[in-house]
Amino acid sequence: MEKIAIIGLSCLFPDANNPEQFWQNLSAEKDSTSDISVTELGLDPSIFYDTTKGKPEKFYFLKGGFIRNFDFNPKEYNLPGEFVQSLDNTFKWSLYAAKQAIINSGYWGNQSALSECGVILGTLALPTKASNQLFAPIYQQTIEPAISELLQEKDFRLGGTLTAAKASPYNAMVSGLPAAIISRAFNLSGTHFCIDAACSSSFYAIKLASHYLQSGKADLMLAGAISCSDPLFLRMLFSGIQGYPENGISRPLDKSSRGLITSEGIGMVMLKRYSDAVRDGDKILATICGNGLSNDGKGKHLLSPNAQGQMTAYQRAYDEAKLNPQEIDYLECHATGTLLGDTTESNSIEGFFGEQNAKPLVGSTKNNVGHLLVAAGMVGITKTILGMSHNLIPATINVSEPMGSENNVVSHQNIVRTATPWPSKETKRVALSAFGFGGNNSHLILEHNS
Repeated sequence: MEKIAIIGLSCLFPDANNPEQFWQNLSAEKDSTSDISVTELGLDPSIFYDTTKGKPEKFYFLKGGFIRNFDFNPKEYNLPGEFVQSLDNTFKWSLYAAKQAIINSGYWGNQSALSECGVILGTLALPTKASNQLFAPIYQQTIEPAISELLQEKDFRLGGTLTAAKASPYNAMVSGLPAAIISRAFNLSGTHFCIDAACSSSFYAIKLASHYLQSGKADLMLAGAISCSDPLFLRMLFSGIQGYPENGISRPLDKSSRGLITSEGIGMVMLKRYSDAVRDGDKILATICGNGLSNDGKGKHLLSPNAQGQMTAYQRAYDEAKLNPQEIDYLECHATGTLLGDTTESNSIEGFFGEQNAKPLVGSTKNNVGHLLVAAGMVGITKTILGMSHNLIPATINVSEPMGSENNVVSHQNIVRTATPWPSKETKRVALSAFGFGGNNSHLILEHNS
């Protein structure tokens, strides 16, 4: 099966509006997470914040990774300005990232090529700020009579009056429409859709996009994922499932870490068949040589990862790439920061890489920007592509007590805690993992020729 070339790259991450800014942050070992503010939440966080875990209708953790100071110009897109302005950030961020990826690939203005370009985007099927504004009046109309009857107060009214008058009806379609909006804005092909494979969505989107290229159904593909859910809904959700750290410490690959930090953002890549990219003289940022997917099926719990399912994804990636795990220089772990998640991943790495005497260096970018959920894989891809081009593996920050025993793959010896020169090789190889709710597992292998 033909390899796939990555010829364009873009991102909008916390504290970084493009890959260059993201690399500067990684080089500076910057922690781009911060406490949620009124701007993100839409109201004073103290109304819902309570340090005690498990309280109904409360969240107990304030930190997150947020897109701030984002400047969006609707005039840059081939869409009615008023229409674009009425859309949720899911659409605006998607348009921004798609344009930057196209420009970075060198195909901006090449309408002949772009007309054969499809779009596959991972999106989180949860409410967004704008979709909530659209549906809130419906909720209010339904809930008010029920509460009135329950309280036997016929004049009961919920505080405030909600209206959807200014909300675009398109904002109800945040789970599926963003890819179509991208296609329309840039006159791309009719191949465009969104998927939700939880935290593996980035690599699932890339796998599907690669299939369209390898089967000849497309000549160019944009692929990526976006995390842009309503911050209040998301904070309530992860407080409810107790995914945040009760002790306030989220340090992936550290023994003291007890939870994750939810974040928002988007990343995209432009993909092309490797042989075509070489033929056309494209700048090849990295080559995808293996992408293994698996699903655990029935497990202990929706939120319980399965080491065997993860190892199946590993094996499928290396079978496709026809590579030995010993050839991997660096492994970007999924590493959410939860005790169960990081322990399970450490065990699966040991069970697969360790059994084959492979000991790549390991690390995680979630220590810098938090967990971008469906877009988590795009953070790892951006980091490792930039790292290979700069011959440097950035530090995994805030790890003071590395997990794993001395002889394990995930250990204090292998976790990259200070910026490290990339091993001197003609061909650099990196592997990345992304594991999602319900056992959606993925493992991607990239290579870069010096």
